[in-house]
Amino acid sequence: MKDLKKIINLTIWVIISFLLLSQAESEAQVIKMSAKDLTERSTAVLYGKCSKVKSEWNDKKDIILTQVTVVPEEYIKGNMGSEAVITVPGGRVGDILYEVSEMPFFVEGEEVVVFIRTNNAGKNLITGGYQGKMKIEIDKKTGQRMVHDTGTEIQTPGQIRKAEKLEDFVVKLKGWAKN
Repeated sequence: MKDLKKIINLTIWVIISFLLLSQAESEAQVIKMSAKDLTERSTAVLYGKCSKVKSEWNDKKDIILTQVTVVPEEYIKGNMGSEAVITVPGGRVGDILYEVSEMPFFVEGEEVVVFIRTNNAGKNLITGGYQGKMKIEIDKKTGQRMVHDTGTEIQTPGQIRKAEKLEDFVVKLKGWAKN
């Protein structure tokens, strides 16, 4: 009888622990945000060129953080000076790759629109996870700069990602930044 009670108690604790952990997991998911939401919740919004990407271990040597430097072509909201340095969790140091789901990946030389929020500790972070970085690419047919949606969903072959002219997108963002 005592063994049965122990098994039942252990089973109940395992179930409760599982429910609590699964709840914490679901709360860690990124909430889908529109460009308007991203603009309103950001300290700064800009577009420019990614000039430097440097990954390093944190002070405790338990996670890798990447410092991304973006040289702004134009600030749409806020102003962080001649360079915006953004901290992104994850990165590669030597042979160790530390990936953080829902976080964007930056490449030196790419042009981007970024939505940045400054936390209470003064660090500049990406607003909305992967959604807070949008790539700017040249349309091969028209030669115009186009902003591509975050496009993290799996695409079927031949599916076209949503894109918008940079100039039109900036006008929308400026309107939302004023409100």
